[in-house]
Formats: sequence, C-alpha cells, structure tokens
Amino acid sequence: MVFWILVAVLVAGVTLAIMRPLMVPARPAGGIADADIAVYKDQLKEIASDAARGAIAVDEAESAKAEIARRLLRVTQDNPKIETAGDEKTRNRFITPVTILTSIALPVASLGLYLAYGAPGMPAQPLSERIADASEASKPNDLVAKVEQRLRDHPEDGVGWDVIAPVYYAMGRYEDAAQAYRQAIQLLGENPKRLQGFANARIRLENGIVPDDARKALQRVIVLAPQTIEPRIWLALAKEQDGHLAEAAADYKSLIEQSPADAPWRKVLEERLANIDPAAAASMAKENKAAESAPASSGAPSGPDASAVMSMSPEQRQAFIANMVEGLAARLKADGSDAAGWVKLIRAYQVLGRHDDAVKALNDARTNLKDNQVGLAQVEDLARQLGLGS
Repeated sequence: MVFWILVAVLVAGVTLAIMRPLMVPARPAGGIADADIAVYKDQLKEIASDAARGAIAVDEAESAKAEIARRLLRVTQDNPKIETAGDEKTRNRFITPVTILTSIALPVASLGLYLAYGAPGMPAQPLSERIADASEASKPNDLVAKVEQRLRDHPEDGVGWDVIAPVYYAMGRYEDAAQAYRQAIQLLGENPKRLQGFANARIRLENGIVPDDARKALQRVIVLAPQTIEPRIWLALAKEQDGHLAEAAADYKSLIEQSPADAPWRKVLEERLANIDPAAAASMAKENKAAESAPASSGAPSGPDASAVMSMSPEQRQAFIANMVEGLAARLKADGSDAAGWVKLIRAYQVLGRHDDAVKALNDARTNLKDNQVGLAQVEDLARQLGLGS
C-alpha cells in the first residue's frame, strides 16, 4: 500500500511540473510595454516643462528627449506584439481542455505502462544477491575467452598458460590442456604438477593409452618426486599395454605392498594384477588375510580382537580407539625414529577429525626423522595425500 501511495505522489508531482506552465494566466492586454511607454511620455512632458521654465538649457532638453526616444524604441522592439483581450480568451478556451485531458491521461498512461512492463509483485533484492547474480553472469566460458585473448596477445605469459591448463582439463579439452601444460613447462620450467597434468591430458586424449611423451613426463615426475604414486601406476600400466606383463605384475605388486590398506587406488591395482597374474594376486590375498588374523606382536599393546571391538557400543569403541592413538603418540614421543608409527598416528588423527593434532604430529615427525630420508619421504607423501600442506 505504501508503494502505491508513493507512486501516486510521484505521478502527481510530475503532472504538476508539466501542467504548471499552461496554468499561468495570460498577460493582460497592453502589458509591460504600454506601462513603459506611459512612463516615457510623462518624462518627455516633464522635460518640456523644465525647458519652458528655463530650468534646463535647450540643448540639454534635446539630449534628454533623444535618450528617452531611444529607450522607447528599444521597448517597442522587445515587445513587437501585445496580446489582445480576444487572443487571451481564445488561448484560455484552448488551454483548459488540454490541461484537464493531460492531467487525466498522464497518470493513466503511466499506470498502464508500469502494469504492462513492470513487476509490482517482485520483492526487493538485496545488494548481496545482485552482486551474486552479476558474478553468475560471468560465465566460465567468458572468463576462459578473456584468458585466451590475453595469451594470444602475450604468448610468453607462462603464468597464464599454467592457470588455464587445468581449466581446459576440467572442461574436457584435453588437447588444449596438453598444449597449455607444454607451454607452461617451456616458459616456467618443470615441476611435478605440470608434468603430471601434461601426462594426464595426453593419456585422456589417447583414451587411456600412455603415449611416449606422457611416459617421459611421468619418468621426470618420479625423478623430481620419488615418493609420488600416480606416475608409477601409469608407467606400470604402460608396461602392461606394451605386453611386458611380468614387469607390469612386479610393479603392481610393489605398489600394492607400499600402499595403505585404505588407499583408493589399491583395489584397482589388485584387479590389474589379478588380470595378468592370478597366482601372484592370490598369493598376496592369502598373505594379507594371514596378517590380519595373526595375533599382535609382543611389542604392541594387548587389547580385544576385531570382533570384540565391533561389539562395543559407539562410545566404548571411540574411547578404545582414542586410547590406542594416545598410546601410539606416547610411544613416538619417547622414541620418534619409527617412520611407520608416525604415518599411522598422522592418519589416525586425520580420520578422527583431529586436524590440528595431525598437523602437530606431522611437524614432530619432520623433526624426529630429519636424518631418515626414506622415512621422511613416507611422511611427506602422506601429508600430500591428506592435504596437510607444506
């Protein structure tokens, strides 16, 4: 209701502003020009009277008359036509209906246009929502086009190629992604991320086949980051694709042995190994089953078996797990040389959602394993997997 009141006031104001000039009464006949002429005539009479009485000299009287004549001429030129009373009546007869018609038509037309093209029922939109809409209007394709234009103008911009390469990959433009990674490597140099991105793009472009340039990139990744798992998996698959099944099986087996039990790629490796060497896969399965069913070593703290743990209530199970983790942390605090123990502790903290404790354990592991390069590499590899940062 308040909205419509404001609209009515606004329309009334606009109508008044438009109609006000028409509502001004016409100037009376004679107007300002006739009044000025009468004044000038009175002045001429006074000058003539003064000259007759000798109050002013004759030449001064003539000069004054000439000046008044010039003023009178100027007034008549500025007002060449004075409305007559008949013209005023005609004008008023015309203005009255026009004023009434406009005063009615203007609000009606404004209301009709608003109802036709406006949205009176639409709620107000906060500034934050309008900014969000404006951000959504900037489509990813538009942003990519801007970066592409920038790179066409400045192909030497290595940072630009490095930024757009993963975007191309996410969009499924694998050929463009491979080219962008190649340009970034040439301009900025090699690093594991660029080399792995290039290899992935080339492999996807070849529908899962590992081409030669991708193999070379993967081998460089292993040189730069020896503990990285992904390039080793792809290189093992490349051996299988080349028909070198024994070498591929050996690589698969080695990767499975080094992978944590909950590693997402472990099942895939086991399936590949089973396809090319069923006997080796069966042997590893038996070994894993025996290891799981074997009693705890004398050095490990004693506790209930898996079935007993599963039979506990959630609160009891949580307390039991927390106690085991704290026991491991206490052991590592006394002797921090156990790299495998640090890996287990960091992973346990992360699984339990204790991120800060995981980061602290990572820093403690780095301190204790600074002279153990192999163990330190295992911890750093886990940190990358878990996203714990540098």
